[in-house]
Formats: sequence, C-alpha cells, structure tokens
Amino acid sequence: MTVADGYCLIAALANQSVQQMKPTVEVYTVAMPWYEREDFARLWELAHDRSEMPSNYDEWHRNALSVVNIWLARGRALEIVTIRPDEFLAWLEARQLANTAEARRQYVEELARHCHDVA
Repeated sequence: MTVADGYCLIAALANQSVQQMKPTVEVYTVAMPWYEREDFARLWELAHDRSEMPSNYDEWHRNALSVVNIWLARGRALEIVTIRPDEFLAWLEARQLANTAEARRQYVEELARHCHDVA
C-alpha cells in the first residue's frame, strides 16, 4: 500500500477495500499515518515516543490494519498518508518539532489537505 505522487489513498466502507483515487473533500474523514516496511526501522529509531510504538513492522502493520477495520466498521472514510523519512524529518526541522505521535498526526493532516488542494 503506497501513495503515488499526486494521489492519496482512500479506504471507504462502500466496497470494504483500499482504492487509489483522487479524493474529494466529501470523501475525506480521517488522515492516518502509514509506514512502508523499508522506512519503518529508520522512522521508529528517530521517534521520540518509540517506547509507545511496536518496534517491528509486522506488529505495527497488524495494529494499523486493525485500526483501519475499526474505522471502516464505523462507516468512516480514511485517508492513508505514507510518511517518508527524509520529507518528514525536513518538515519536523522546519517547524522545530520532535518526532512524536502528535507531530506525525499534524504532518499527515497537512499532506492530506495538500492532496485535496491539488485534486
């Protein structure tokens, strides 16, 4: 599951699957941070709150899919936003923020808004 340039990933209850599409504001509900396997270890190592996160990708991935399913079961739409280390670390540095869950939430919200602006 990845986010292609210029696109956001939306999970919607209508078909119970994750689809790649240009979203509309009406579809968007919650932005969710997503990590790719190849980036996870680096992002975990740099997280200030890593003691609150699973240390391996497979466990994180299982937990993340569980969260996706909970939101979908509630009839909500998710926008899954992939966090890439270099871009995220530059964003943190520009804002003088620590790598915490709150900063990651702010980052994916900002990326989600940007995705809607270009859609």
